[in-house]
Amino acid sequence: MTDFALDTLGEMVIETGDIKLVDGIDAIASGVASRLEFWLGEWFLDKRLGVPYMTQILGQKPRLVAVRGIFRKVILSEPGVIDVEDLLVEYDGPIRKLSLSFTGVCELGKFVYDRELII
Repeated sequence: MTDFALDTLGEMVIETGDIKLVDGIDAIASGVASRLEFWLGEWFLDKRLGVPYMTQILGQKPRLVAVRGIFRKVILSEPGVIDVEDLLVEYDGPIRKLSLSFTGVCELGKFVYDRELII
C-alpha cells in the first residue's frame, strides 16, 4: 500500500518538485488522516465515505460519546487498521474547533494521530 505523505497540517509533502509517497504504516496513517478530513459525501468516487460533520457534529452540541463512535468507525474503515487506542475528542462548537488524538493499531505496528481539525 502506498499513499501521499502528509505534513502536520494534513497537506501533501513535496520534495524536489515531486509529491512524496509513503508506504507501510506511514501509508496507513496517511490514509486515516485523509479519511478524517473528508466530509461525508464529499468524495465523488464514493459518496459513502467521510465524516458526517454537517449532520452529526456541527451545529447542535453533539454528544461526545456519539462523536467518538463516529471517529472510531471512520478510523477503522481504513484498510490495515485493526484497533484504536486512547481516542480523545475535544470539541468547541462556537469556534468550530475539534481536537482529535488516538493511537492507531495495525499489524505493522502503531501510529499516533494528534491534530486539530478545522471544520
